[in-house]
Amino acid sequence: MQLFVAQYFAIYSFVGVVALLAWWGIYQLVLARGYPVREAVFGNRPNAAVAMDLLGGMLATGVLIYAAVRNLPFKSLWQDVQTVSVTLVGMLVMLAVVRLFIAAGLHLWFGETFDAQGDRVNLNNELFKQRNLATSLFSTVLYLILATGMLQLDLLNVWGYRLQGVYNMLGIWLLGTILIVLHSFLYLGYGPRNNVLHECFHDNNPAAPLSLLGLTGGFLLLTNHILNQFKAFEHIFNTVEIWWALGSMLIFVLVARGVLQLVLYWTVGINLRRQLVINDNAAWGLLDGGLIFILCLILIALTV
Repeated sequence: MQLFVAQYFAIYSFVGVVALLAWWGIYQLVLARGYPVREAVFGNRPNAAVAMDLLGGMLATGVLIYAAVRNLPFKSLWQDVQTVSVTLVGMLVMLAVVRLFIAAGLHLWFGETFDAQGDRVNLNNELFKQRNLATSLFSTVLYLILATGMLQLDLLNVWGYRLQGVYNMLGIWLLGTILIVLHSFLYLGYGPRNNVLHECFHDNNPAAPLSLLGLTGGFLLLTNHILNQFKAFEHIFNTVEIWWALGSMLIFVLVARGVLQLVLYWTVGINLRRQLVINDNAAWGLLDGGLIFILCLILIALTV
């Protein structure tokens, strides 16, 4: 058993390194075309925003490697390596294409509006020129949502449930969108100037996406855990019990966070919404995200 694990670990570690290098190439040649990625990371003035965005893509790549290896049929070493390699190529291409569509969608959303520095809002401009860490954190949230959804895919139909995996992927992407909207509505504000896009692209406020990252990271991990408890032919769009479980657990998390908000306001006068939106308090955004993530971990432990 130990020899088996060591052999496969060595091979897939090599595959993983190649995949990460491939993502660097995709990022430089396709996603960040026209912008110097190497200079941003290794130049005289390292750009933390670009590094964070690149890290988000690399973490997503790691999740996809896990997804590819998890679906192995374990027939033979050579066949398994071929399966993982082909699956990874397909997933990385899909991740890059969807990321391009999201960038185009953000461009349409902002239209001709300008950011606080007087530039037209553009994802790569915010990352490379404005060095906007809030934008890179929001991009990491998007990578997380995309990769968690793609975790459900069985591209080569190894287990015979390819269509169900596609449904689950789309359902997770829909759930991720719902989480972003709920986070903006409940924690940031109710108007067009306090949604997470405004905070990340106009106000350069890292507190908002840090809090959002904890919510999406924790709850999508919980979602994957819940989906694994259902049969392979059951998916988000044909099994009401899945949405019932996810909805009730989301309510638990939101209520627990709401109780904390009220307690802090009534006891010491701290307004958490003000900390996130007005004060741009990244310290609290980080703690808020961590708190919500822990609440999700508790639910995962209770549903084992």
